[in-house]
Amino acid sequence: MSCADKQNKIPVLDYQNKTKLLEVVKKHFDQNTNVAFGGYFDESGKQTIAAGIEVDNGTDWGIKFAQLKIVDDEFKVIYETELLDGSFRQSFVDKIKISSFDNEMIYYNSRDYYLGSGGGEIFSYIINFEAKQVYYAHLVIEPSNLISLFISENTESKEIRNFFILTFRKDYPNLKIVDEDIIVD
Repeated sequence: MSCADKQNKIPVLDYQNKTKLLEVVKKHFDQNTNVAFGGYFDESGKQTIAAGIEVDNGTDWGIKFAQLKIVDDEFKVIYETELLDGSFRQSFVDKIKISSFDNEMIYYNSRDYYLGSGGGEIFSYIINFEAKQVYYAHLVIEPSNLISLFISENTESKEIRNFFILTFRKDYPNLKIVDEDIIVD
């Protein structure tokens, strides 16, 4: 084995060290990775990696999340979300544990990146790798001061619905829950 082969091997991972984990994922998986978390994201009982990747290739723009494990010294994708609205600039991303679920999940919130003086929108996701589901909440603030929160239909868990509602109510106590998602031009 040459020195070059050794350099390309994935080093032993410290799943708790987000900075080191991100460096390794950027080098061995995708250089556009913005965040990486180690955690128990499925019922395998083994730690895997949740990576958040920003996509901007001229035709597609947004973010996606992938669950990775190491197989034969390579990162293999267990599950990857579709391209989601959002950016990692100014966003908040962390792993969370919701008590009614056995596995950890990833929480994303775009914060004020898409907000301006005349209103705007906030995208929020909880990614459940075990169920291969993305739970989605979309807050829209219209110039008329109407504040609407849409929560995706697949968000059947009361605990996750309440998490989204309570998170947004802190900053927007007069928000109204709506049944249809609002598309902002």
